[in-house]
Amino acid sequence: MEINNFRKKFNGAIDVLEKFNKAGYEAYFVGGCVRDFLLGCEFSDIDITTNALPKEVKTIFRKSIDTGIQHGTVTILVDGESYEVTTFRTEDDYIDHRTPEKVEFVSNLRDDLDRRDFTINAMALDSKGNLYDYHNGKKDLTNKIIKTVNNPNERFFEDALRMLRAFRFSSKLGFEIEDSTLDAIKKNAELIKFVSVERITNEFKKLLAGIGSKRSLELLLDSKLNTYIPFLSDIISFVDCSKYTFCQSLYILTKLNNISFEKLRDLKLSNKEIKKIKEYERINLEFLDNRPLELILYKYDKDDIYFIVEYFDYCDKKNIDIINLPISSFNDIAITSTEIISIIDKSPGPWMKEVTKKLEEAILLNKINNTENNIVDFLKKIRDNI
Repeated sequence: MEINNFRKKFNGAIDVLEKFNKAGYEAYFVGGCVRDFLLGCEFSDIDITTNALPKEVKTIFRKSIDTGIQHGTVTILVDGESYEVTTFRTEDDYIDHRTPEKVEFVSNLRDDLDRRDFTINAMALDSKGNLYDYHNGKKDLTNKIIKTVNNPNERFFEDALRMLRAFRFSSKLGFEIEDSTLDAIKKNAELIKFVSVERITNEFKKLLAGIGSKRSLELLLDSKLNTYIPFLSDIISFVDCSKYTFCQSLYILTKLNNISFEKLRDLKLSNKEIKKIKEYERINLEFLDNRPLELILYKYDKDDIYFIVEYFDYCDKKNIDIINLPISSFNDIAITSTEIISIIDKSPGPWMKEVTKKLEEAILLNKINNTENNIVDFLKKIRDNI
């Protein structure tokens, strides 16, 4: 392992480990940052594990936050950076196949790494860049394999979310899932029912964004894990979702599998996410109704329109890019609502929405110019039919 690259990537975080060492404690980088460093990938979150107890961590570092102190986790703040520090621990007596009821602090690094989910996440680096790899995680990185630490049935029985995380990491890294690990997922699939939908949705979102999302979805459906998860249980057909946003991916999956948009609520999505997905369908219906591009562009976000036209192959993006709208909102129109009321000579009411729509369409389709005289003439012509 090239020491210069190690120092470049971990930079000031190395000083944090050395500060632990000077205080008489062991400390190591652990988890995802080690995995990504070995893969040559960029990473931002740096997690640290140590034999120092939480109260001792807080003594060594003046600025800290008790983010999970009951489980041995303290977030320390050093030179404007934050690091999550967790005391070596073992876990036992899991509640509802998700949360450990018993956490015991230990003094041995290996005991701590033994409790982790997958071999590629169970490696540690010390301040000199020495690798501690008791479960052949580096070998599995080389072979592009997702494999649990020790017995897969035990790992999934302890924490059922790990099953979905296996597919998420498979997607993120483009790795295959090792046979015994995949068999254990199939055997324990029903345990996923103990995991909250919010947690599941968060993992599914990451899965869809991965470079290997299509293969990962294929493996997920083959395992039958999806049959115990709302919305996912209705998925039969799928595509490579890696180039799409989460909302775009869910829209595609609803269309491919003829799933009601209302079922999206089973995933406990935010109102904003559900609104965005339904808006994609409104844009789609506009194209199916042969609405002029100018009117669609005026009403919806251009990036959302790009997504729909590309996915359904309605037209080329250049057909959209060449359009220059004369107005972008009602505020651009050379007349006010008060003036419209005066010209139509009616009390304000629902008719205002209809007139505004007709006026906007006339300007957008270049039937009239956006000038006061042209607009007044137009309003006078339609006045008798309102």
